[in-house]
Amino acid sequence: MKRLAYILPLTALCFSCSPKVSDATGAGSQGGGIVAAEPIQADGYIGGTSAMIPKATAFRMNGDYADKVAVTVDANGNLTYFPDPTDISDYSRPVDLGNGWWLNRQGISRNSVFTRYTFEEYSKLPKVPTAAELKAAIIPGSGVEEMRQLPYSINQAMSHLKEIKQLLK
Repeated sequence: MKRLAYILPLTALCFSCSPKVSDATGAGSQGGGIVAAEPIQADGYIGGTSAMIPKATAFRMNGDYADKVAVTVDANGNLTYFPDPTDISDYSRPVDLGNGWWLNRQGISRNSVFTRYTFEEYSKLPKVPTAAELKAAIIPGSGVEEMRQLPYSINQAMSHLKEIKQLLK
């Protein structure tokens, strides 16, 4: 009986520490933005393991979506990332680098697609749209055509636009 008194709390502790993954179908109504994480490549960062700073990226779109809010989907079309309206501002708009290239300031990835929401419209929403609303707002066929990692950190990129434009020519 004494063993049982020790085993039950230990079992409960083990199960309470297991990782949990949110379901994308209802996450939008509760906020929560990120539903699942994609693996991060070590070469996408500057510095050692104690000070990892993400590198900036540039991307090309397959259409004119620079003023449209992006969401990320997996291979099955499930949402894996979508922003909170408070995350969208002029500072999250992509910066035109010329030749179809844009500086990524919204967290766009190769799996990002674009919605009908403009930055202005989305930033004024009172809450995060539901997953169903976001999926319905995706512009069919929209997407990221190409991405390039830049040799500058996200924080340095804006002060190195001239150099970045030269790299992308």
